[in-house]
Amino acid sequence: MQKILLILYLYPFFIFSQNNYNLSLLGTYEWSTSEGSDIWGWANPINGNEYALVGLNDGFSCVNVTNPSSPIEEFYIPDLNSTWRDIKTWGNYAYITTEAHAGLLIIDLTDMTGNTNWHVTEFSNPMTGASTSFTAAHNLYIDENGVCYIFGASSNNGGNPTDGAIFLDVNNNPTNPTYLGEWNDEYIHDGMTKGDTLYAGCINIGDLYIIDVSDKTNPVIIGTHQTPSAFTHNAWISDDGRYVFTTDEKSDAYIAAYDITDISNIQEIDRIQSNPESNSIPHNTHVDGNFLVTSWYRDGTIIHDITNPNNLVQVAYYDSYNGSGDGFDGCWGTYPFLPSGNIISSDINSSNNGNGKLLIYQRNFSAACYLEGNITDAITSTSIIGATIKILNTTIQNSSYSNLNGFYSSGNADAGTFNVAFSKLGYISDTLQAILQNGQITVLNAILYPDPNIPILGCMDSLSSNFNPSANTALEYGGELDNTSGSGGYYYSPAGSQHMIFDASTDLLIKSAVFYAEYPVTVTFELRDNNGSVIDDTTHLLTAGQQQLDLNFKVPAGNNRQLGISNGNTGLYRNDGGTDYPYDIGSIMSITGSSASNPTNYYYFYYNIEVEVPCQELTTSWNCDSNGNCFDPGDGSGIYSSFYNCELNCINTETPNNINKKQKILKRVTNSLGQDNYNNSKQILFYLYNDGTVEKKIIIK
Repeated sequence: MQKILLILYLYPFFIFSQNNYNLSLLGTYEWSTSEGSDIWGWANPINGNEYALVGLNDGFSCVNVTNPSSPIEEFYIPDLNSTWRDIKTWGNYAYITTEAHAGLLIIDLTDMTGNTNWHVTEFSNPMTGASTSFTAAHNLYIDENGVCYIFGASSNNGGNPTDGAIFLDVNNNPTNPTYLGEWNDEYIHDGMTKGDTLYAGCINIGDLYIIDVSDKTNPVIIGTHQTPSAFTHNAWISDDGRYVFTTDEKSDAYIAAYDITDISNIQEIDRIQSNPESNSIPHNTHVDGNFLVTSWYRDGTIIHDITNPNNLVQVAYYDSYNGSGDGFDGCWGTYPFLPSGNIISSDINSSNNGNGKLLIYQRNFSAACYLEGNITDAITSTSIIGATIKILNTTIQNSSYSNLNGFYSSGNADAGTFNVAFSKLGYISDTLQAILQNGQITVLNAILYPDPNIPILGCMDSLSSNFNPSANTALEYGGELDNTSGSGGYYYSPAGSQHMIFDASTDLLIKSAVFYAEYPVTVTFELRDNNGSVIDDTTHLLTAGQQQLDLNFKVPAGNNRQLGISNGNTGLYRNDGGTDYPYDIGSIMSITGSSASNPTNYYYFYYNIEVEVPCQELTTSWNCDSNGNCFDPGDGSGIYSSFYNCELNCINTETPNNINKKQKILKRVTNSLGQDNYNNSKQILFYLYNDGTVEKKIIIK
């Protein structure tokens, strides 16, 4: 599990050391002439028999998996050839879409010969007179009310159906569905519905869309959010309706978790990979109680514990494909909802002859063990941002990072006593011991000492409000120093889409950088947040060749910040080899990768980056009264230039007891969020002293 830090949150992912863990293979079934696609399941309500409903390139297969060690194909229906074939069920009927223009295939599953089926392309509503037709679609979902949602529809008969979502009633007449309405603001690749809310993966624009479909004739968008790799494939809601989990069908992408309790302010709270830096691609994820079950192409079937959605922990996997990395091979789909509890997965080409394969798994996993805590600087008592935490000697290797409050969360599939390593560039590493228990949170805090041999960039002026006593340098340069580290060239398309990704553990200033232009060109350089929104920009006219340009980007602390150029700008040099991520600058800025499909192979535009932490100028002054309290006289006549220095020197002159009390040393001043705050501010402040005491004050100017 490797966690990627975003603002206020921790993001985990795992590195595998073997091909399966906590999933046992019970049985398989292979096809000899066709590759596989998606899968769904069905249980006969009369006799309890369980079936795998599997899409193939050349048709549809129904396999009896009641005896998982000896699966039997009950029937096969040939159909037009297509890579995409998706299945859902309602009652005793299966509904299958394909992009081969075969229409909607409906199968009566009570007839295990497969002979009772229909292809339907025309759908009308006799009550309203409204109708639609389609011959192909990318996917479908059927909700608990018997409403079928057709996603990404198209037609080869001259029609132009919506490629968002078409709503069909399959409850009242399962073999002749009626048309209820549609939503067509964006193309939907895949989605699911619960209650009257549709959760849609709008892959072309890279957004999760949440749509109120209570009125099928007038759906309303109620929330949107871009997903991490901006290629939103599918989405699934938690059982309690408070969280949504998404996949991006891109190399090296993530499952992401979102808090949607405030639909107008959707918050990403975690993200996770199955096999970091392998470039593997996630496909479809499903919520099954407190677990996510995901088909992850070349990584196989992956299980995560989502009991704490802001701390996703991997607990099981089965790697069914003999290969790894980028590519659309291996596991296409998975289905975790059979009454037996068995999980069935469909593979594209994992059989011995390179064709489709059905795999039946037994669950051996349980709730994860959760680990969390805070990491602080031993000298200043401030929170350490971006520290790495690794639980050592685990079956599933893991690491996580501390967030902006110095808080981290991690976990492991197995209980036991483990050593936990804490490290951060600029600090001396430490290893502590933790006892982990399944289903329990273990708290483990750590204190790290600054390493005097490592450059630490920060304000070194003790009179400034952002004085950092651990800082030992005022200016640092970093990133690739020039464009000679490896191969590369001038970049044109897609113009403005690529950028560098970096973390900032404190507010900082990117003063300048070196750029290489092929010809004279005007370029707008942009600093963006983790969602791609522009924080700051500046425009320069470049000459051909190398030049250093002033940027003066004021960077707020946070992760996955972006350094890029405005859309449409071209002609700047980038390297496509010889990179050496991460690039640390002064222990406070780390360039972690790029937006390329292979993020650590490319380096874009910004060379020899100049970074500093400007000391903050003070506009107020402070005096000390006889009771040992600091106050601002309001006319600039105070003898102390900062509240911090006043608190360090302010002594109670009235009684010996109070004198002794005020001799303690102030170590830190924070606001209610745990952020350092030495400025005059109309807010509650907390004063942390060297003797462990804490005082709460409100400063009013």
